[in-house]
Amino acid sequence: MKILSYNINRSTQEKIDKIMQFNADVFILPEVACPSQVKVPEGYRMEWMGNYDFKGLGVIWKSGMKAEIPQWYNPRHQYFLPIIIENKLIMAAWPTRTDDNAPKDYPQIAMETLQEYAPYLKEFPTVISGDMNCYKGQAGETKQYGIEAIFSFLEGMGYVSAYHQKTGELLGEESRATYYHRFNENSPFFLDYTFSNIAIKSYALCEWDKEVSDHVAQMIEL
Repeated sequence: MKILSYNINRSTQEKIDKIMQFNADVFILPEVACPSQVKVPEGYRMEWMGNYDFKGLGVIWKSGMKAEIPQWYNPRHQYFLPIIIENKLIMAAWPTRTDDNAPKDYPQIAMETLQEYAPYLKEFPTVISGDMNCYKGQAGETKQYGIEAIFSFLEGMGYVSAYHQKTGELLGEESRATYYHRFNENSPFFLDYTFSNIAIKSYALCEWDKEVSDHVAQMIEL
């Protein structure tokens, strides 16, 4: 299974058409528009959640694959979208502030969601991937809520970060960026992660394509 995980920065049909050329089996797309705004090619299905038609969290997959939304999915967790595809749990992630959770920082939103879903993260062979909106040293970070706490929590359940496992680099000392704030190459951050409790055949960060996004795509192969 090949997975492309990519925050595409307010999608257009042109962007969708371009990234579909990666020919992945599954696409995890933070900031993608809703299905009424963009169309996926024949042979693919799309599931989406969001408060605004122009920007939400979507997952696209090849329609020949066995897929279902689990009964325990809780849409109040914005935005985390679990889909069981070919007996693997694909957890698309884009913790986002909304009217319901506005006082909370991104790491708290992410941690509370992962804690609620923990029984299922233990039960299924799982890939968690997306734009986590979290980095070491960000404002509001605490021991309870922060990317270090998220790493520790997931590691305690047998998960590893694909990037850090592949490179051997430490959290907060990444040599690559996955996000360039306001498209400024002098303002790099590492916000996009893939965590898994199953073997990953290959993992790569793609080159930054300024024409598509301020983020960098992750390519994962199971």
